[in-house]
Amino acid sequence: MYGQSIFEPLLGWIDNPQLLHSGVNSDLVLGCLRSAGGAVVVKCLRDYRNSDARRQFENQVRVLSRRYDGAVPLLAENARAEHPYYVMGYLPGGRLAQYAGSINADRLHAIALRVASILANMHAASDVHGDLKPHNMLLDAAGELWLADPLGNPTLLAGLFAINRGGTPGYWAPEVRDGASISVSADVYSFGATLYHLATGDVPQEGQRIDTLIQQHPIAPWIRLVITLCCNPLPSVRPTMSDVLRLLRGETWASIQAEKMRNQLALFVVILLCAFLVFSPFFGDGGVSKPKSSS
Repeated sequence: MYGQSIFEPLLGWIDNPQLLHSGVNSDLVLGCLRSAGGAVVVKCLRDYRNSDARRQFENQVRVLSRRYDGAVPLLAENARAEHPYYVMGYLPGGRLAQYAGSINADRLHAIALRVASILANMHAASDVHGDLKPHNMLLDAAGELWLADPLGNPTLLAGLFAINRGGTPGYWAPEVRDGASISVSADVYSFGATLYHLATGDVPQEGQRIDTLIQQHPIAPWIRLVITLCCNPLPSVRPTMSDVLRLLRGETWASIQAEKMRNQLALFVVILLCAFLVFSPFFGDGGVSKPKSSS
């Protein structure tokens, strides 16, 4: 039975609450929802007096409330309560991390496709996950994968006054480690680091060059390529998650880059054409009006 301190409010609507996992500033409580009878997990912010922790918790709720396909379903929440919480369905398959190093190439490809698709949808809506790793990938009873614990981007107002840092050492991008905010590009790096862990069974360590280490492992070429590209230490050189999806669906990196170059060239031509149409009236006749001829 788990009903101490800040979890006492749960006792009114959760039967048999038990501590499932205790994180840095939050706890996961497993119980039975009294109104519906199903097993649920309640994430409670233990460090509720910490303003940064509250902001991060509110970001999680905001991202999950958008109900991205593949993100853990949000059943209820009260992020503004004195003791903030949100409720998820219980996923009995556990964390994907327990299978790292023992996943065959076909299954790993399916996992990579699903995660890349979820992230691409988040990024298209200007959201980020911010803490991607195998421990935040959960499996339901049928083995379907769901992403949990997104950090998300701050709201515009909050973002003006606080840097939105987050992630986990080893999985976070070098620029996040060095103090930068979480970002779309940082998510791409974390995707590569996560794939590295799942493919090799080796937990990425802080300061490692994953794009170099992966060359030492006898794995499928597509896995090596995706990890190498995603874990480039330079954010501007990494692919987007849409690019990663195209790679996973069989396109070559060379063809993706060639298309990008064509699109950039076409955009440049359009900009030049627009500039010409806007400014040509001022320079067409040297800027001097011709005098009217007398009859």
